Amino acid sequence: MRYYPVYLDLKDRAALVVGGGAIAEGKAVQLVEAGARVRLVSPDLTPRLAELIASSAIKYRRGEFQTDDLRGVTLVISATNDQAVNEEVARLAAELGLLHNVVDQPALCNFITPALVTRGDLQISVSTGGGSPSLTQRVKREVASLIGEEYGELLELAAEMRVETKRRVSDFERRRKILHAFVESEALDLIRAGKREEARRMALELLQAEEKEGEQ
Repeated sequence: MRYYPVYLDLKDRAALVVGGGAIAEGKAVQLVEAGARVRLVSPDLTPRLAELIASSAIKYRRGEFQTDDLRGVTLVISATNDQAVNEEVARLAAELGLLHNVVDQPALCNFITPALVTRGDLQISVSTGGGSPSLTQRVKREVASLIGEEYGELLELAAEMRVETKRRVSDFERRRKILHAFVESEALDLIRAGKREEARRMALELLQAEEKEGEQ
């Protein structure tokens, strides 16, 4: 395994995107969704990027990449069609010890981004370590066909239950038992059937049953 899988907390951290095309747009949108303070530099923009800039979701400097663009950033992604620019971004970012990625060029990166299947707050990452983007996309499609939106809803209920269980049950092993029982229960089938409130009631019943058992 060449890469160590990790999720970064980029909330309120500065991130730079170099490029203004469709690929740069996708990277910028993901960074905005992750809570990063996104800066973008490019001579041109997609309509969507122009909208994000107009709404102040992204800070923008029109023009070519300059060394000063890296000042104060935590992470940089280069997504231009100019190889010389991509190589310069990677070189300067490496000299500054920054996390840097050049799209589809693992040799110029010190991190790569996986393909994502997203269901609410549930994220499933798929990566071939840069070896075969085509295989990555196939696996992503197959995972997406198996994991529906109901898993995101199950996660929401499980997260709610975790908070409530921590509040009401002091013993770690008992909490773990309750939460495991919930995610392995029929709650997912109930959500699939549109019976989310029934799934929520099931969660509360499991918690109440464990509380009673703990009192005995």
